[in-house]
Amino acid sequence: MFRIALTGLGLMALLLATPSDPSAQEARALHDRIITFDAEMDIPFEFMNGANDVGTETGMQVDLPKMNRGGLDGALFVSWVLQGERIPTAYATARSDAERKFAAIENMVQTYPDRIGLARTADDAEKLVAEGKHFAVMGMVNAWPVGPDLTWLPELFDRGLRNITLNHAGHNQFSDSSRPRAQLNDNKQEHVGLSQLGRSLVATMNELGIIVDVSQVSSQTVFQTAELSRAPIIASHSGIKNIIKTARNLTDTEMLAIKKTGGAVGIVAFSSYLRPSLPGQRPVFGAILGEYGTTNLAEITASFSAEKVEQFKIDFAAYEKEFPPATVTDYVDSIAYAVNLLGINHVMISSDMEHGGGVTGWMTAGEASGVTEELVSRGFTEDQIAKLWWGNFARVWRAVESAAAD
Repeated sequence: MFRIALTGLGLMALLLATPSDPSAQEARALHDRIITFDAEMDIPFEFMNGANDVGTETGMQVDLPKMNRGGLDGALFVSWVLQGERIPTAYATARSDAERKFAAIENMVQTYPDRIGLARTADDAEKLVAEGKHFAVMGMVNAWPVGPDLTWLPELFDRGLRNITLNHAGHNQFSDSSRPRAQLNDNKQEHVGLSQLGRSLVATMNELGIIVDVSQVSSQTVFQTAELSRAPIIASHSGIKNIIKTARNLTDTEMLAIKKTGGAVGIVAFSSYLRPSLPGQRPVFGAILGEYGTTNLAEITASFSAEKVEQFKIDFAAYEKEFPPATVTDYVDSIAYAVNLLGINHVMISSDMEHGGGVTGWMTAGEASGVTEELVSRGFTEDQIAKLWWGNFARVWRAVESAAAD
């Protein structure tokens, strides 16, 4: 389900609070010593426009003031476009929509060069942190806007695109999705994994140095991509199917296939992928979604009157009071499962904020240190926590860079 940054429940006061007990202070000090990176952060269409200027305090889950408060050094800022038809007009619209989001990311780093920079390499990211700045890695969720050929990819790489999630909800021209969409007349399996164009996409991404991301794809696509790619692959924002049996989550076998490439699995802070829905929850949420079309506050603010926005806040606050989201404790339970299965070198942290992510204790970038506090309480060491937050993504990224150079 979708989340919003603020719900009128006093969350801002919580965000501005500082830890008072010694253990929380020690965890925050550790958090500030390491490089922290969210491996999946969506952006809305109104990102960097008006009230969503990320240099200021916004109603979004991520902006630069929140990243400062939460001690979040960087994030994979992604352009996401919902799957549609595979026809020329739809491809053109999808590309335009994707371009709008890429331009917003570029606008962010151009507007605030003293506060955040675009990282084109892992070394760039670490240099920016050493300079006291945040860093953005540019990504894409759903390769559908690339179109019926791969000619756009070199331009995107030159602009800084470094990660592509092959698919989303609904099959595309490259691969099968883990969630076929009846609206698109999807068969359960169209390509039985990767299409021939999808195989060319993986090879081209390897050649350019773009990380191949298998979150959202079908099981066959995971295995085929792991076998085909000559560089490590990732699942940037996924959950554990042995914990929540949803098509969107990964089986142990799929995660082990990703590990075999040298890759890593990003455990996503998305409530319904961490903990089962509560009785009666889905119909209530469906009614809110039917009324507003989305539950992303930035999108609602851009689409409705001030009165309608306030009513949404009231409605959603009541929903969250009745059906509280998963917590940081639930989230770290899934991290611990993945570490036990894969080892500490193959697990990452991601939120999927602005697109459904966020759990109690890490609802905005301003609360990122809460994840570290929970990890410390479980006995994770500083070195282990550093790998989860950045080290494992950096290792994969450098291996992808190296493979492209060979």
